[in-house]
Amino acid sequence: MINSIYFGLPFSAGSNPSSAGHSGPIDWTIVVISDLFFNQKMMGLFSLLFGAGIVLFIESAQKRSHPSPRRLSLWRNLLLLIFGLIHLLLIWKGDVLSLYAICAPIVIFLYKRRIRLLIAISAICMISPIILSVLLQQLFDANGNLIEALTDDNANKTWNIGLGKFWFAEKEKMGDMIGLFFIADGFCRALGMMLLGVVLYRLNVLQGHLNTKIYRRMALFGLVIGIPITLASTAWMIYAEYDPEIALIGWVPAKLGIVPLVLAYIGIFSLLNKNISNKIASRIRACGKMAFTNYLSQSILGVLIFTVIFQKEDFTRKEIVVFVFAIWAIQLIWSKIWLDNFRYGPMEWIWRKLTYRSL
Repeated sequence: MINSIYFGLPFSAGSNPSSAGHSGPIDWTIVVISDLFFNQKMMGLFSLLFGAGIVLFIESAQKRSHPSPRRLSLWRNLLLLIFGLIHLLLIWKGDVLSLYAICAPIVIFLYKRRIRLLIAISAICMISPIILSVLLQQLFDANGNLIEALTDDNANKTWNIGLGKFWFAEKEKMGDMIGLFFIADGFCRALGMMLLGVVLYRLNVLQGHLNTKIYRRMALFGLVIGIPITLASTAWMIYAEYDPEIALIGWVPAKLGIVPLVLAYIGIFSLLNKNISNKIASRIRACGKMAFTNYLSQSILGVLIFTVIFQKEDFTRKEIVVFVFAIWAIQLIWSKIWLDNFRYGPMEWIWRKLTYRSL
């Protein structure tokens, strides 16, 4: 839902929906729904599961009496970094695999530490981008340009660019300052949620075996807290007509809503896992088991359709949502078919073989 916006619209549409991709109330309804339930929440959920997956992999290696499970995990994530860089350089610049791979050694080093310490570090990571947003907003003027006190005629041109393509569809470049913020924000959120994933795994929350009352409370309180906070951001931005003066601070409430909503999703999915029919669940699980393959194939299909076959940036959000639903349907179908015939997805098999160096 979120990556497809970057596939089919200017980069600015991801942070400033008013800059491109809207032609009526349906498009704006999609913007609100995306902000509430998908934007940053899906990356948060994926990061959380990735962090738990690191621990799960190490424990699995220990059960098989591998001589150095942590070293094996480091090697596995080095391979992921290589895959991510290939994806970044050759397919799509929005790669997230390399980001997770960079965070992985920190998680591997910390995962056995006290739970309170992990929660504290996770909280610091999640709060840091919020503080940074407030501080950096002061460095841009009302038009989204870097304030004169920071500009230097002799400096590199990209330093003097303000918000650039981060906020304006007609811009081709993004200023160094906002670019560094974009990277720092992604790193902190990814690491913070990965560590939270470790905590929830160690507390047996993610395994889905706790009392259903716990998952119901997670779902209820997460939604009750997360939805109003996130909606406040969207409402603020729309009311201010996406003024550059709040380009960074306007999304602060939404960042505060990430953790409650991700926890709500864990509660909801854990409850569904106990009640959904196996026919439906088997397709969803198959899609998850092929997450690596499906992630890369989404990028390939997105670039192919929005850049090669059609002209990028000529789409509305409702048209992009049609693409999203089509890809969901395709992957729910092909993942099950593939895993009915093979043990691993294509990329999962390659990654596994290279991890154990038995290709």
